[in-house]
Amino acid sequence: MLFWITRCLAVALVVSLAPLFLDIALALLGNLRRRRPFPAPVRQIRLAVVVPAHNEEPQIARTVQSLLAAGCAPAAEQAAPGQYLPRVVVVAHNCTDGTAAQAEQAGAILLPLSDLRLQGKGAALRAGFRTAAAAGANAFLVVDADSVASPNLIAAVTAALASGAQAVQCRDELDLPLTTSIFSLSRLRALAFRGINVLRARGRAGMGFSAGLFGNGFALTASALERVPFAANSICEDMEYHGKLVCAGIRVQWVEEAGVLAQIAPRGAVQARQEARWEGGRLRVAAISTLPLFTAAIRGNLRALGVLAEFWSLPMARGVLGLLLAAVLPVPWLREFAAFCALLTLLYVLQAALLGPAPAKDVAALLLAPFHVLWKAALTPMVLLHTRRRTQWTRTGREVPRP
Repeated sequence: MLFWITRCLAVALVVSLAPLFLDIALALLGNLRRRRPFPAPVRQIRLAVVVPAHNEEPQIARTVQSLLAAGCAPAAEQAAPGQYLPRVVVVAHNCTDGTAAQAEQAGAILLPLSDLRLQGKGAALRAGFRTAAAAGANAFLVVDADSVASPNLIAAVTAALASGAQAVQCRDELDLPLTTSIFSLSRLRALAFRGINVLRARGRAGMGFSAGLFGNGFALTASALERVPFAANSICEDMEYHGKLVCAGIRVQWVEEAGVLAQIAPRGAVQARQEARWEGGRLRVAAISTLPLFTAAIRGNLRALGVLAEFWSLPMARGVLGLLLAAVLPVPWLREFAAFCALLTLLYVLQAALLGPAPAKDVAALLLAPFHVLWKAALTPMVLLHTRRRTQWTRTGREVPRP
């Protein structure tokens, strides 16, 4: 009996770990491939930036100002006849603070959305897309209200879309303060975030798969939205919509040279709630997206397989726990599998560190990895709770941004 129990557990471990390490293997291989520049422009792009904001008074002005510095025009600036100017549209979604006033004062076009029947980030984005399209835009860049844009963001996104891309994703990283200690869990979080939102995305793109959407720093053309309406309403609306895009045959392309920096959430209960909401939401979206993606793969859309691997990938911390369990079970082939996956993990973490501004500090922060793994394990009941209910879009509490 014990023999069959251990073998069944071994098979269950391999099945649960396989999507994560397939995704990691694709990322490592794709990052080895030489990046090709986007081809010459084939169409004119009139880009607008849509910023969904829910009670983001402390951050919103900084976000708008960074977008203006990146190439957007203030709302008060008049366009010459026949000229189009990229604008920032801030959707103040059921805000009860000074978000609207701060956004308008900073130079954005303000779109107040005060209707409690319209819940979720998806509703805010749809309203922003409609407003920008009415003003002449034929492409839309989404930037979160707590982010800072790189100075070349507008130019890089416009060039990628003008070359023929229908959807693109830029680098999306956490804004880690320069004073962050080497031995800091925040540094470890930023490293994990970079692994998912940069290393894996550019790796998928390098292998010809869809890079993915991460909710911040992605852009869509009007034709893509017409073909696949933005009907996603879950807490992971970016992930949900990405699955629909790939099922429709649209690949998200990767923009390497530009991106956004999002403010990192404080440690403690706030971070725990945020991570549980997102992990639970991801599992919920993965469950409802599996059949359409599998059907698309059977019909010949092999990129859907890459999305399935992405959707069902365990968080790295849970993957490490799975490898530790696999290593102690008395099943020789399972231990070989665990050793191979451990090697992939080491290469993956080192590559993610090399993609950041302080690789040595990021590697040193790995000494705290056991504490992070245990913390993620303790979050499991909260994560499972969020898979069973519809999670609402709420503001994550953060400190006032640095000037």
